[in-house]
Amino acid sequence: MSDTVRVAAAVEGPTDEVALKAALKSLLTNVEFEFQTLQPEGSAAFGSSPSRTGTGWGGVYRWCRQSAEEGGGSVSGSSVLSNHDLLIIQVDADVADKTYSSASIRDAPSHDLPCNQPCPPASGTTNALRTVVLGWLGERQCPCRVVLCTPSKNMEAWVIAAVWPNNPVITRGNWECHSNPEGQLTALPKNRRFRKHARDYRAKQNQLIEGWQNVSNTLTEATRFQRELLAACSIASSSAIE
Repeated sequence: MSDTVRVAAAVEGPTDEVALKAALKSLLTNVEFEFQTLQPEGSAAFGSSPSRTGTGWGGVYRWCRQSAEEGGGSVSGSSVLSNHDLLIIQVDADVADKTYSSASIRDAPSHDLPCNQPCPPASGTTNALRTVVLGWLGERQCPCRVVLCTPSKNMEAWVIAAVWPNNPVITRGNWECHSNPEGQLTALPKNRRFRKHARDYRAKQNQLIEGWQNVSNTLTEATRFQRELLAACSIASSSAIE
């Protein structure tokens, strides 16, 4: 078997894909890996056709349910984990504020949304949301080769911490509880400002890679993601070279 680690991801959208891939490039410097986005299908980040399951967290939900069904009730038995060494599921913590009906979901197996908790700590909400996502996957506990990525309140909190670490809103504290991190994109100095768009995020990729250490040092959910990703990657790497 090749010693290249095959990483698959289900993400909410194209900007999340770019930010997640930058994090992996920063973290997996000593690991050969291939990265494939399975959700959205034919990732919109590369201008491909729209996903049949849709984008956003509702698309991630539908993809998880389909994968669990294909696996006989859980993602552990699915072809996703047969064909890949590592699976990352990204769902922003602000999904904990949502209802299933807000994403036109009528077949949810349980009424476990909304599940938001007081913040701080961010983990109150993300722990609850992780349980919800595991339910989508048909799992009670997270399989060893599955990594949950739950930025609080959303991926833009990580992006801003990477490209603008001295942002005064961040340095005041409780950045992971800020309800609208995306708003800080327009607060950047004019010559550094960019939009929430895959093309703009790709142009910032080097900054995202170089800024990851500040993200993981500053934000608890990024710290958790880094720890769990490296642990899962170690397991996947060991399996890949057997």
